[in-house]
Amino acid sequence: MLYLIYIVLGLLIILAVNYAVTAFLAVHDLLENREKDQLSFGDAFKKYFAKNNNIPTKFSDLFN
Repeated sequence: MLYLIYIVLGLLIILAVNYAVTAFLAVHDLLENREKDQLSFGDAFKKYFAKNNNIPTKFSDLFN
């Protein structure tokens, strides 16, 4: 039973690091290209999330 807790904690750590790196890249792109393309944080986060992850961003993508 304890190994299931370790697996869940490991997955949570991996997801947290993944979101942290994606948020860092989004903020970096937002600050670097602020004048060029007028990206908001949400747009930049979606751009890097779609680029760096294979996790579907819409619920309907799960069934395609």
